[in-house]
Amino acid sequence: MQVDLAMNRDSSTDPAATVEICFASLNTKRASELCLLSMRARAQHPFHLKVGDCGSNDGSIEMFQRYEQRGRLALEVAPNGRTHAQWLNHWFCATECRYLVFCDSDIEFLQAGWLATMMRTALESGAALVATRIQAESGIAYTNPKTGAVRTLAPRPEPWLMLMDTVQISQCFQPDFSYRDQVHDDGTKTAFDVGAVFYEQLLSHSLKCATLADTFQDSYHHFGGLTWLRRGISWKQQARQVVKRAWVTSRWLRAKALYR
Repeated sequence: MQVDLAMNRDSSTDPAATVEICFASLNTKRASELCLLSMRARAQHPFHLKVGDCGSNDGSIEMFQRYEQRGRLALEVAPNGRTHAQWLNHWFCATECRYLVFCDSDIEFLQAGWLATMMRTALESGAALVATRIQAESGIAYTNPKTGAVRTLAPRPEPWLMLMDTVQISQCFQPDFSYRDQVHDDGTKTAFDVGAVFYEQLLSHSLKCATLADTFQDSYHHFGGLTWLRRGISWKQQARQVVKRAWVTSRWLRAKALYR
């Protein structure tokens, strides 16, 4: 089955028609539109865009449909919702492109050539994964801001922006982007957050991961937490979220004026 998956994908050496970008959305209309506008304006490399919406009621679906009618993206709607990991697992299995980029909906791309840089890195290095950075390489302590749960985080590529060579990966294993807790004998737990299990699979099959230069961080801004940090957080965190949403709005208005 894994070999069949690889054979169904375009494995040609011409990457121009073989890049697909996917991001998921839930009631983040302004951030999502900022993402797709800045993404296209500054990629400097051809790509297809697929958006997955979890049943938004803030006008996101109607906005995406307008862009779909213009040929800017393909929209999938899961009215009963999907987790982030479910979207990623689904997209990896469904894509017919060799190169697949996962992106969060609350990213603004700031510098020209961000996708061209990722693709150049993939082609020159032959890596199966191009990551912006690897988080928690030695494991770090983490307390969930909503539940208070304490975990040690397992290493993972930053999940909000990464590029994969689906042919290399699917020839070796079927990736799993799901969350997993590992319980140790002393009762402590290691959290394999979204992308960590996949990273473990990648390393266990000796596939190469290329990490982008630190300067690549200037190519984009990840606002973070606009969907899951909404309820059950402290008033200080709520205040930070209000400021962040105002920041998104100002950047969205600027992007609408620049890119439309």
